[in-house]
Amino acid sequence: MLQVRYFTPAAPLRQWVSSYYLFETDALVWSDLLRAELPQIRFFVAGTGQFAFGNGAAAPVPRAVLTGPTMTALRFQATGPLCIFGVGLLPAGWAALVGAGADELTDSMTDLSDVAGPAAYGALDRMLEAENGAAIAAAADAFFLLLSSRAKPPPLWFTRAADAWLANSTNPDVNDLIAETGMSARQIERLALKVYGASPKMLARKYRTLQAAVRLGLEPAGGWEAAAGGVFYDQSHFIRDFKTFVGMTPSRFTDEDSPWMARLKIAKSQKLVGMPDLQRVS
Repeated sequence: MLQVRYFTPAAPLRQWVSSYYLFETDALVWSDLLRAELPQIRFFVAGTGQFAFGNGAAAPVPRAVLTGPTMTALRFQATGPLCIFGVGLLPAGWAALVGAGADELTDSMTDLSDVAGPAAYGALDRMLEAENGAAIAAAADAFFLLLSSRAKPPPLWFTRAADAWLANSTNPDVNDLIAETGMSARQIERLALKVYGASPKMLARKYRTLQAAVRLGLEPAGGWEAAAGGVFYDQSHFIRDFKTFVGMTPSRFTDEDSPWMARLKIAKSQKLVGMPDLQRVS
């Protein structure tokens, strides 16, 4: 059994977080490869796991965990059965709810209580007592609303411009972001590292590739050229970036037994995949 369900966060939280998701499987051993993604908060309601970032060694995952923005694929191994509740933190949400520089946690993780205090495991306790997915989502709402009550003012003028820059172009050009914000290249780099966890050039590479991955997943018959959208130099460039940010080759990605394909089909059926939208390519 494998099931992924999505829930909509409470209205005041939608500027900070992406859709909630509840992942469940009765498999006793589970392994997966997670693409480069937004920062994530995950609660292990059942089961335990290990994360390995990039070429690093696997490390145990806290039951309530915050992972920073990832710029490479993340290897995940777990002992089940599993029930994991998670949510992506949008850049504005990171700035407001976490506050620390995102680059301090890029491609790494920390116990959620290091950021949220005792409320992190209080939320997990409520999830353990919940009778269904909706009740788990309600526990998450309560947790994030508490964090929001002490949120720091984020640089919304920058995150709105940068989110649109990354999502609305198949090949984001740093010069366009400079022109839109009126900032210098150095100022933009400093803010991007603090809020997004990487330089603008790295972010452009990441989101260009993730958008191509979604296109390939939704229309695999079009092949790599259609997915690439004319923004990669050649096939070898496309494959190299694809392996970096998705963790596998395009051909492996489109295999019928690929976990990526299963997730895209689920998301599409629930109308959660659409372009362009930063949170939906993250």
